[in-house]
Amino acid sequence: MKRLNKVIGIAAALSIGILVTQATALAQVGPDPRTSARHSRIVGLWDVDVTVASCANGAPVASFKALHKYELGGTGQVVPATNPASLSAHVLIWSHVADNDYLMAMKMFRFDGAGNAIGWIVLTNEVSINEAADEYAGSGIAEIFDAAGNLVGASCPTLAGTRFTGEP
Repeated sequence: MKRLNKVIGIAAALSIGILVTQATALAQVGPDPRTSARHSRIVGLWDVDVTVASCANGAPVASFKALHKYELGGTGQVVPATNPASLSAHVLIWSHVADNDYLMAMKMFRFDGAGNAIGWIVLTNEVSINEAADEYAGSGIAEIFDAAGNLVGASCPTLAGTRFTGEP
């Protein structure tokens, strides 16, 4: 009986110690704002229509479809429906600005017809999600760099996305 009381006492002391340690850790760290419901509404997979336009006059230059994947923690990927021999998949970072508004920046590499690296593009976009969190729209600027890192041009893309649900 004496031994049982000792074991119960040790178990109780350990349990209290664990609870105090965990409560202290949670109080110091707090919730991650990027994983709250409002801040992470962009997380998921999106079908996106991209229209690339001239920044000078707004005239459309090209358009294509893409899949945009936004991950918890502020990272993501883009797979454009373009020839992969000329443009790589894109890697992105995103952040919540306020309400339904988000800011993203992505980078992709460019190649010539022979497969040689000729530079990269850095795209910065702002997007706004609707209240149902199933559509978004945005615009931004794509800065085009040569292989030496010199800015050689820019375009002004717009995005129109719908949440991918697995249906055609």
